[in-house]
Amino acid sequence: MICQYSGLCQNCDEKVIITILEGKLLESCQNCGGRPFNLKVYKGLVYVVDNPKQMGLKIGMSEKTVEQRIKALNSTGVVGSFKPIVTFPSDNPKKDEKKIHDKLAKFNISKEHFNLDSVEAALKCYRILNRRKPIFYNKNIEKEFWEQIEKDRQEIQRCLKGKSENPYAV
Repeated sequence: MICQYSGLCQNCDEKVIITILEGKLLESCQNCGGRPFNLKVYKGLVYVVDNPKQMGLKIGMSEKTVEQRIKALNSTGVVGSFKPIVTFPSDNPKKDEKKIHDKLAKFNISKEHFNLDSVEAALKCYRILNRRKPIFYNKNIEKEFWEQIEKDRQEIQRCLKGKSENPYAV
């Protein structure tokens, strides 16, 4: 994939337009000749997707985009279609997927399907993956997610001050 990004060079603060091919910068800053910004390319991702015609949410991994993975899932003859909820970039998607599946075993329905709602699944994956930044595909779920993170933070603060009898459990 070829992408073109524009912004300010991290070295000289001049405007740059840089072409990226398959995750590699093809150019340097036209002004200072330096690397205009840092680029992190992940090996894959862990995803949470929903299919209203199936029980639970599917939590899996892919070394392709979530759109490519959903297209493959939807072409298998399953009833209904999958929609992305959230993804987590990963340098080791197989390991991260296994870690999530192991930690969420009590919610497992079958294979990669888990009895969780969208926000709950996003929160649990976020915590299991050490608070790796999620990429949301639904603004309402994203809003609920960050609101719950803030509520949990406030509850932890109350517990630390001894003002709550219900300590927060991850």
